[in-house]
Amino acid sequence: MTNQAKILQIAPTPFFSDRGCHIRIEGIVRCLTELGYDNTVCTYHHGREVDGVKTKRISPIKNYTQTEAGPSKYKLWADWKLLWLSLKHYRTLKPVAIHAHLHEGLMIGLVVKVLFFWRRTPLIADMQGSLTGELEAHGSFKKWPFLKWPTRLIERLLMWCANTIICSSSHSLNKIKGDFGIADEKISLAQDGAAPATPLSEEHRAELFKKLSLPINKTIVVYSGALLDGKGLRELKEVISGNQNSDVHFLIIGYPTENLAQFLKEKNLVDHCTLTGRIPFESLPDYLSTADIAIDPKLSDAGEGSGKMLNYLACGLPVLAFDTQNNRDFLPKETTLANNVEEMLTQLQYFTDSAAARQKEGKRNLKQFTERYSWSVTKGQLKRVYDSTLTQ
Repeated sequence: MTNQAKILQIAPTPFFSDRGCHIRIEGIVRCLTELGYDNTVCTYHHGREVDGVKTKRISPIKNYTQTEAGPSKYKLWADWKLLWLSLKHYRTLKPVAIHAHLHEGLMIGLVVKVLFFWRRTPLIADMQGSLTGELEAHGSFKKWPFLKWPTRLIERLLMWCANTIICSSSHSLNKIKGDFGIADEKISLAQDGAAPATPLSEEHRAELFKKLSLPINKTIVVYSGALLDGKGLRELKEVISGNQNSDVHFLIIGYPTENLAQFLKEKNLVDHCTLTGRIPFESLPDYLSTADIAIDPKLSDAGEGSGKMLNYLACGLPVLAFDTQNNRDFLPKETTLANNVEEMLTQLQYFTDSAAARQKEGKRNLKQFTERYSWSVTKGQLKRVYDSTLTQ
């Protein structure tokens, strides 16, 4: 491998849009760049540019401006355009590997590989969870339940066609391996990572509290992520409305905000919450550092990693989360996880009442992050995968 070895990254999403999926894509690209590879990311027309990440975009699609997670009627047309864009840059780059993100990216990458079969370019599938599980979490099969089994079949076929599969979490790896019968030598972990947070100065902290209109005499509980039912929005609403402690204030970082804002208005809870909407990812660590407690209210367990969890750990925050395999993998073994909203509210009361408990849990979480989760760990995992794949 030389410093000029090129990788074609296929990202069927409006990269970059300040959400977990995109944070992983950027992190993977930066890790591979540090390993000496020259990366080109083919992606949708919308999304903002990221310094140091070479991005090629499809031509604009009128009215397609959605950047949050979830289905869109324009995605099929966007993916068709992305296929042609990927073919164009594959021809000129002659990459040593196709790194396909998400299931649509894997499908596009497979078509590119087949059309240029004589080059025998390895296809690396970067999976952030189960497609079937994620669609189910978004409620996509409620109207057309008969689509579930063909979706699962397509997912299985795609997995088999990849040369190598990498997963964003150990739970995702085990789920894909078990559900689709993937051989151990074909699938590896390249986990989500995060950068350690820099402690806020008292001056900067005061500025942020003023900017966000946060009450200085209350316990701040933060959520960061997509405000969608598949990401735990229903449970988040139940926690906010079920909280009886007037000393608690919720800081909600994410989008789209319309649904939650309407709920808060109807329940007369507007004064108990601050909704920031979309913020630049670069600002997230500072915003999280204003909080005392973090919450991840997602109950579904489709297998994807959790960028928000890593950032919570990196900031040394105690975390309220449900008892899912993914959360058991990320959090220290001593963490008490909730089985329902009532138990989560009990834990919220416990941490609100005890600054010592918050400090102890936060230190344990920061230690967990330092020892197990950083982009340097991911870089080592990627090096092993690429060294093995490119010498086959």
